[in-house]
Amino acid sequence: IKVGAVLLIVAFFYDIFFVFVTPLLTKHGESIMVNVATSGGPPKADPSWCEKYPFSADCKGGDPLPMLFAIPRVGDYQGGCSMLGLGDIVLPGLLLSFASRYDESKRLMGLISGGSGRVVNNACPDASSGNRSKSANPFCALCCCCCRAGYFGPVMVGYAVGLLMANAAVYIMEMGQPALLYLVPCCLGTMVYMGYKAGELNDLWEGPRVIRAVDALMYGEP
Repeated sequence: IKVGAVLLIVAFFYDIFFVFVTPLLTKHGESIMVNVATSGGPPKADPSWCEKYPFSADCKGGDPLPMLFAIPRVGDYQGGCSMLGLGDIVLPGLLLSFASRYDESKRLMGLISGGSGRVVNNACPDASSGNRSKSANPFCALCCCCCRAGYFGPVMVGYAVGLLMANAAVYIMEMGQPALLYLVPCCLGTMVYMGYKAGELNDLWEGPRVIRAVDALMYGEP
């Protein structure tokens, strides 16, 4: 996870700087990231004015860039949409794809060695006994009981929780939020925590041996 962690941490601070810091540095207090993403920023007129005169020039915001996903707001009488950047999907996706590859590599090696191929999450104190319902740690219980006992499921849950937190922050603070501010701790933090509890963090950081073993098995020695 070394490469993914470096990319996510750099993007984490990049997102925060261009959303929260650039308004303090620009003349009119505008966020450079929001202006660039929306090709001119959101509507300038008051929402109540735009509700009466939706075709007014000041009620027309910019068009989102092709690298943005515009998600319509449900139940919002003012309409509009929430924006999700391509980097908010691709960068956490690198971590998710790595977690999936690691889980499948462990499953394959288990089958080859004569086991059942079921991945056991060593981050749970009772994983070895097969009892996943009596973990003293609620986080471990969630990971073990709901997420197929691997890394991919918990990291995916962390991504969903991060998105929910980002959307909640948009509604509460009534301003654009850097999604990676919430996604990076939820995704990367989940994987680091689980790796630490399982005693696999160093192996995950440097490149898991099980992945190298599967690569050598499938493609031959490099």
